[in-house]
Amino acid sequence: MKISRYREFTSSLLQPGVRLLALRSDRFKTARVRIYLLEPLQAVQATQTALLAGVLRAGTASHPTRRDLARACENLYGAAIGASVTRFADAQALVGYADFPAERFLPKGSKELDGVLGLLCELLTQPALDRSGSAFRADVLQQERQQLEFELKALADEKPSWAAWLASQRVYAGTPGAVHEQGSLDDLPGISAEQLFQRHQSLLRNARVLAFVTGPLDEKRGLAALARHLRLPASARPALPLPGLLPHRQRPVRDVVKDNTEQTHLIAAYTGGARYGDADYAAALFADGIFGGFSFSRLFKVVREEHGLAYAVGSHYQRARGVIMAQAAVDPAKAEKAAALIQSELKRLAKDGFSSDEFEACRASLVESRQSAWDSPTSRASDAVFQAVLGFKQAPEAQLKAVRAVKPAAVRAALKALRLHTEFRYGT
Repeated sequence: MKISRYREFTSSLLQPGVRLLALRSDRFKTARVRIYLLEPLQAVQATQTALLAGVLRAGTASHPTRRDLARACENLYGAAIGASVTRFADAQALVGYADFPAERFLPKGSKELDGVLGLLCELLTQPALDRSGSAFRADVLQQERQQLEFELKALADEKPSWAAWLASQRVYAGTPGAVHEQGSLDDLPGISAEQLFQRHQSLLRNARVLAFVTGPLDEKRGLAALARHLRLPASARPALPLPGLLPHRQRPVRDVVKDNTEQTHLIAAYTGGARYGDADYAAALFADGIFGGFSFSRLFKVVREEHGLAYAVGSHYQRARGVIMAQAAVDPAKAEKAAALIQSELKRLAKDGFSSDEFEACRASLVESRQSAWDSPTSRASDAVFQAVLGFKQAPEAQLKAVRAVKPAAVRAALKALRLHTEFRYGT
């Protein structure tokens, strides 16, 4: 097995499109495995993969029930093993995960690493099937279908997040950005046990795979164990399409969805930011941070503190597409004034700039937030996946260096590049 470096990870290529990565970290006593199976995010497949994650958690070929899986985990010193779905830009990931005590803290000869990796890889690649061997069990499928239905319906209960999702559907209409990583209620009833098995087999053949083992363990030993247990078909795995920057609109679109809510949720989407990995990305982080990304931001100070118009207000940088989303929860009677003030604050920042205190506070917060994130090996792994989806590699130290090197003039330029794309309101 040829060993190389991939960012800060020790790495090897199991086959084209399947990369194994290891990172030693002695800060914690827990070792972690994350196996990402990545494919382009598509509407019907997204629902199938989300349902698949639940079905895989229900049992494996050797441990066909949840109780059997739980007993196997207990025998591995209480390891936590499962599967979930997430997204990275325009890619959906089925994620197999395992957290377990590192072997050096266990009785000698425990062989915990091999035991956990064997069980997790079996969960992902050798699920429990019906007697035909070509479909998942009907009873398990029905249980997990109901569970996913509950989860999808529950999305609407968290009003700020639901408002942001409704806005995203409009901002990214016609693109993968308008597809939820957990899929859609409309697609759920039509998924059969046979179709789901076919989806599983297709994923094993076609997904780009990044598999990480991190924690207080020997990196080369971790890679060797991954290579032994992660048995995937040898096949051509298509490259993931790069997401495109969202272009400006000649005129902003304004849309409203009425609902019986206590607050009106305002979302303003701005295009013109740099994409993660671009040369001017760090300056765009400052633009977002000063505008609405931190508690000292203009939106917080002016809209919430000075004018008392919002219960909550801030902005979020959608870094894969160069979009800044500003969001506020307001009294319905104050919605017009709050929306106008959000727009005017960005214009004022772009025209008049910001103080040196604001700039330095933003720099300190950006550095601190990134250093805190890099303390977690799992966050490092997730960031490496995001970068792989976007087609670049940049170590954490290089990202911090870029943040420290940003000048105020570059931030002013980033602010001036922003244009209102969509204004959305949800609620009363």
